[in-house]
Order: sequence, then C-alpha cells, then structure tokens
Amino acid sequence: MAHSERHEELVAAVALGMPLAGADRAELEAHLAEGCAVCEGLLADMRDASAALGASVPPAPPPPELRGRILASLGPSRAEAAAPARRAAAVTPSAPASPVIWRVLAAAAALLLAIVVLDDARLRRAREELQSRTAELAARLNTSQTELAQRVLRARVLESEDVQMMMLGGQGPQPGARARVFWSPAARRGVLVASNLAPLPPDRQYELWVFHDGKPYNAGVFDPDPQGRALFESKDFTQPAAQNFAVTVEPRGGVPAPTGPIVLVGKPA
Repeated sequence: MAHSERHEELVAAVALGMPLAGADRAELEAHLAEGCAVCEGLLADMRDASAALGASVPPAPPPPELRGRILASLGPSRAEAAAPARRAAAVTPSAPASPVIWRVLAAAAALLLAIVVLDDARLRRAREELQSRTAELAARLNTSQTELAQRVLRARVLESEDVQMMMLGGQGPQPGARARVFWSPAARRGVLVASNLAPLPPDRQYELWVFHDGKPYNAGVFDPDPQGRALFESKDFTQPAAQNFAVTVEPRGGVPAPTGPIVLVGKPA
C-alpha cells in the first residue's frame, strides 16, 4: 500500500489517543505491517512528544461538588450515612483545584504538535522531490549542451566545403581502437570520433597530434566515456595542411611533444 498523507493523519490520531473507525484502523494496521519507515518514525516521534507533554502538565483533582453529586446519585440512605464525612470535609479546607485551562492548553499543545510534525514530514518530502527534480533538470541540461556542441562541430568543421576525412587504426597496446578525423584546412580545426578506447588512470589522457612534414603538432587532449567512445573537437591546427594524425597516451594536461605509446594512427586516403 503506497504511502500517503492520509496515513500520516491516521498516525497522528493514534499518537494523540483518538479512537479510529474500523476501516481506518484496518487500513493503518495494514500499512504499518508492510513496513512504512515514514509512518513508523512519525508514530514513534509523536508518541514520545505526547508523553513528554503529558508529563509536564500538573494533575487536576476533581472539583469538590463532584463528590456531592456522586453521593446524591446513590440514594437517600447512603447519602445520609455519608453526611458526617461531608461535614468533616466542609470543616477541613480543601486544596484549591487546578484550573481547567491546563487541560485545554495540553490539548491545544498536542494538536499543535501534530500539525508541526505533519508539516515537517511534508517539507522533507517536498525537499527530496525538489532535489530529484533538480538532478533531472541538470541531466537534461547536460544532454542539451552536448547536442548543441555537436551541432556547432558540424557547422564549424563537418559542413565546411573543404572538409576532409582520415581513418585511424589501433596500434600498439590498443589494436582494437578505431577513429575518424574530419578536418577543415580553412577552419584550421578537426573533429575526432573514436571508439574502443581503453580507460586510462586518472593522471593520464589521450592526446591528438597533427603531422606536417613529418613533425607532430599538439591538437589537444581528451577523455573517452565509460564505453570507450570519444567525440572531440581539436584546438586550432598550427599547420593547416595536415598530412597525418595520431593519438598517444600522455600525462594529464598534455605535453608539447609525444612521449607515450601510440594507440591510433592514420594516413590520408
């Protein structure tokens, strides 16, 4: 049985000592039997608070006239037998009765306590729902930003009139790696689309190199996703006339010249 605010209201009634109708009682007992942590915690908190509140209220002795009404209801004979006791009680000063207002205040405080506890539970749920909604919106924003970045890449490189493409094959420790590089000499930038890349230690990154006249030029570093895929837009090519591309494993942040193993390399068609 799914948790609802109605169950919290029934819990509050039980904690305050209010009797429940048969259907309400059966519903609450069935709900608690399923192990609702929210209602169990709420019931324990409210019972503790109600007990503490009741202990703080001074006892209220019955008013003196109540004794007379009880004796009168017993009949004339018993009332006459109790007359000496009544006269003795009249002579002896009685302790002043506690004001009835204590009872009213206790009931009002218990009701206020129930309202505060219920409102606190609702606020906690609202806060949790807001956090969940915020995380969902953040994920959607990240997806939207990725899609926007991909459109920018297509507009900047892939849709250029002079766009060229090169296949890169796996080398050395990663023979199964594959990639394509799309680049535009006019835009002086390229896009790498790779797959089957192995995960690297936190202090390592993949680095793309552009070769011109046999010399490598740094084109930027990137990290693949957990599935070994990468979509990376290079920084500006130092030499727009690219003759070859390669990817190596380097220290995080990149290096000015390749030092690590080559994992991808290719040549123009």
